[in-house]
Amino acid sequence: TDSAPGASPAGATTARSGSAADLYGAALQAGLNGQNLDPNGQRSKEDFFNADLKELGYLPNQGVPQQSLYELKRGSVIPATLITGINSDLPGRITAQVSQNVYDSATGHRLLIPQGAKLFGRYDSKVSFGQSRVLVVWTDIIFPNGSTLQVGGMAGTDAQGYGGFNDKVNNHYLKTFGSAVLLAIIGTGIDMALPESSTLATQDTASDAARRNFAETFGRVAERTINKNLDVQPTLEIRPGYKFNVLVDQDIIFPGAYRG
Repeated sequence: TDSAPGASPAGATTARSGSAADLYGAALQAGLNGQNLDPNGQRSKEDFFNADLKELGYLPNQGVPQQSLYELKRGSVIPATLITGINSDLPGRITAQVSQNVYDSATGHRLLIPQGAKLFGRYDSKVSFGQSRVLVVWTDIIFPNGSTLQVGGMAGTDAQGYGGFNDKVNNHYLKTFGSAVLLAIIGTGIDMALPESSTLATQDTASDAARRNFAETFGRVAERTINKNLDVQPTLEIRPGYKFNVLVDQDIIFPGAYRG
């Protein structure tokens, strides 16, 4: 019975230490749970990277032998130079010229596409805010001897291999911010033009009513007009002479080596 009073502080100390340990453990667990939120999307990136890896072992597809001596394999590039310029304000068709001879993938000695062959394609004029590259696809190769090869829609890349073309970008900042300033000025002018609220002692005159109607109508029309300028997509321009590559995404079999 004498030791009972002395046991109370020890028990309190144990309780306090246990409580502190519980708080520390809870904080640590909360930190670990916070890490599981995956703010950088690493799990989705891993899923994308492993999307084609179904199971370990042998691949389901066997190697396919070369079908012809005159093949250009996927992954090859066709160097070219743009002839017609690109302006993303409107959709359009474009032409280019192959700038180097292209040889077969197996040996690199059989000429398949000669320098000077023409390319025919199109570009995407839909541009979102902040976009700086134009999406381009090529549909036809026209050889100097008059023959034509339709290639579907092979993507165009810049000289470094990045998708799309990048040259000059006009974000129309002057038009956008100028319209915003003009809208603010018109709004302030309308507020100043409107007469103060009428009371029983002071009724609106005919001139006050006319001034109010004019200011409100003009303000609505001006706001609709200026808001259109605020929603202007950037203009992307690719000048003639731009050097790029056509990325071959399907194996191409030619009837033979090119002869002019």
